[in-house]
Amino acid sequence: MALNVENKLDDDIQDEIGLLLRQLEAISTWTRVKSDLFLAVCTQAKAEKYKAFKGDCRQYHLQRVGSHCLYDVPLTQRGALAVFAGKRVRLICGRSWDAYSGRYYLAKAI
Repeated sequence: MALNVENKLDDDIQDEIGLLLRQLEAISTWTRVKSDLFLAVCTQAKAEKYKAFKGDCRQYHLQRVGSHCLYDVPLTQRGALAVFAGKRVRLICGRSWDAYSGRYYLAKAI
């Protein structure tokens, strides 16, 4: 079930992953530094037990690797985010898994 774009919020949380994500955004091209920062985000997300799942960028409204936001997940949510129904989550776009629109995502209740 696709998320409503109206439920999408800017991620302004100043935790460790939030700071890494802002550093990642500050670099406009994929350099070695940006790649290392993204690896650090993934490592930290694993340590903080973020849920990893596959999804379609048209449903989650995040397309670029490292893009992120907060979502208020509706109570009627189905699919990968159903476990977060009624909660606010941070959603991070990861690498692509197909050539068209499939992405890996990371999510955790905030």
